[in-house]
Amino acid sequence: MQCFDCAELGSETAALAVCADCGAAACAAHAAAVPRTVHRTAGLGRSTAHSAGRRLLCTHCRHTATAAA
Repeated sequence: MQCFDCAELGSETAALAVCADCGAAACAAHAAAVPRTVHRTAGLGRSTAHSAGRRLLCTHCRHTATAAA
């Protein structure tokens, strides 16, 4: 599988991740791991994990997520 962003720029680079938001394949240069709060059900409420999980996003979705925050 090839990186979608690299293909748009005219090069072929092997993808190493799939964006969690849009599903586009991304190479190391176009993928970013962002923290994600992990919740689980515990009794009557919700519990948050001590350490954050991670979510892999492509360049486009990462910029969109940070602009909205």
